[in-house]
Amino acid sequence: MGWIGVDLDGTLAKYKSGQGSKIGDPVPQMVSKLKDWHKEKQEVRIFTARAETLHGKNEVINWLKKNNLPSFTVTNIKDSKMIELWDDKAIRVEKNQGKACSGCANSSREYHSAVNNDSYLTDC
Repeated sequence: MGWIGVDLDGTLAKYKSGQGSKIGDPVPQMVSKLKDWHKEKQEVRIFTARAETLHGKNEVINWLKKNNLPSFTVTNIKDSKMIELWDDKAIRVEKNQGKACSGCANSSREYHSAVNNDSYLTDC
């Protein structure tokens, strides 16, 4: 079985523009999901740009400990074994089509962002 990637800032930890390098408070719903996956023996990796440096990676590891979360691998590298990515910035794309998911077309307009005059992306 592959691994699930979970973004840190804005997904697992709250993030506000301008907060700098401080890691925000945990997002309770995501923490619950991580703990459930851990109980199910599902491999989870914290997928974050902070892992670009050893210092950043260690800050994430310490944040996990401080918030009583299991010791997950912290990485910024995606490989062929990743089966899902949970990320506040991800856009779902139709496989082998290069276009935003057509199933998202009916989601609320507030979740859309304009790409150009005739194309919208959604995080439905």
